[in-house]
Amino acid sequence: MDTLKKRSEFLAVAKGGRLGRRAFVVQGLQRDPGCASRIGYTVTKKTGNSAVRSRIKRRLRAAVAALQPEDIPAAADFVLIARHNALTLPFPKLVADLKSGLPHALDPRTANAPRRPRKTRAKATPGKPATPSKTQG
Repeated sequence: MDTLKKRSEFLAVAKGGRLGRRAFVVQGLQRDPGCASRIGYTVTKKTGNSAVRSRIKRRLRAAVAALQPEDIPAAADFVLIARHNALTLPFPKLVADLKSGLPHALDPRTANAPRRPRKTRAKATPGKPATPSKTQG
């Protein structure tokens, strides 16, 4: 399977479907028929130092290599955004998550399900409470 290398390719895939798994997030985008499928790997610095990030990338590459050709949807681009669990999850489960996640990342009904908004805390200003107080009248 070919790999994505250019930033523009990663950004294009980010506009497609997205599906979360235990060890990674799969982003997928359908391409023109007849094109070979490609995959890219992303591991952020939040995940760990360079040795940990490299180890996670190697595990993800090995999981992709363990898939059968019929398990990978044709004419599609994928990006795997690794989570720290990719390091500790048993390899067979990693492969199973990848096998089930790739087709679902392309399905618009499951991939772009509404996401819950992040919880944000109200910032307190000096001398004022962070949340509005209720007054009884």
